[in-house]
Amino acid sequence: MGANNKPFFSVNNLTHSFGGLTAVSGFDLTVEPESVWGIIGPNGAGKTTIFNLITGVYKADEGSVALWGEELVGLKSHRIVGRGIARTFQNIRLFKSMSVIDNIRTGAYGRLRYPWYSCLLRSGRFRSAENQVRQECCAILEKFGLADRRHQPAASLPYGVQRKIELARALISRPVLLLLDEPGAGMNPAELDALADLVLWVRQEFKVAILIIEHRMPLVMKVCQQVRVLNFGRTLFTGKPGDLRGDAAVVRAYLG
Repeated sequence: MGANNKPFFSVNNLTHSFGGLTAVSGFDLTVEPESVWGIIGPNGAGKTTIFNLITGVYKADEGSVALWGEELVGLKSHRIVGRGIARTFQNIRLFKSMSVIDNIRTGAYGRLRYPWYSCLLRSGRFRSAENQVRQECCAILEKFGLADRRHQPAASLPYGVQRKIELARALISRPVLLLLDEPGAGMNPAELDALADLVLWVRQEFKVAILIIEHRMPLVMKVCQQVRVLNFGRTLFTGKPGDLRGDAAVVRAYLG
C-alpha cells in the first residue's frame, strides 16, 4: 500500500469480448512494488489481451485497472506510459532502420512535457530536454553493455540483442511497472538463462515490478515469485511456481 492506502497496482473484474467470444472474464490481480508475477496458460488463454487492456490498446468492457488508486481504463496508451507502465511485445517492434540509441530515445517521449512548437523552434526547453534524454540513453546503454553499438541499425543486430534494445526502450520511460510479453520466445537454453538473469537484474537495478507472460517454464520458475494460470480467459490457479504441478486443473489444461 502507498501513502494513500491504495494498492500499488490492481486489476478488478477485467472483462473483454471480441464479438461473441469472451477473451478475458473477471480477471483480478493485485501487484506489490518490485514484485515479479508470471501470467501463463495455453495459446488463446487471454494473456496478451490482458496486457493490451492494461496498456490501453483495448478498452475493457468491464472492470478497473488502477496504479496507486488512479484509474487507467479509458486513457490512451501514451498517457498510461506517462503514468509509469511500459511494455515489450511478443514480436519485437523496433524501428529496424534506426540506430540503437534512436530506438531507445523513442521510449522517453511519453514523459516529456515541452509543447510541439518547441520542436519547430528548437527552443532552449526543447534542447535541454533532448540533451537529458540522450544522456539517459547513453547511461542505459552502458548498463546493458550496448554502448559500442549505439549507432548501429537495430536490424543489423542479433535477435537476443534486439530483445535487450526493446527492454531498454521500455525502461527509458522510467516505469514503475514493466510488462514483458514472451521475452524468451525463440531463445535457446543458454540465452534463456541469460534472460532470466537480466530480468532479475532489471528488477533490482531499476526498482520495477514486473508482469511477465511466458511459455518457457524454466524462465518462469527462476524469476517469478507468484504465478497466475489462465485458460479461456478465466483464472485456473494463483500461487507459487513450485506448486503448479500439484494442481490437477493446471496439469490437464497446460502442463500435460
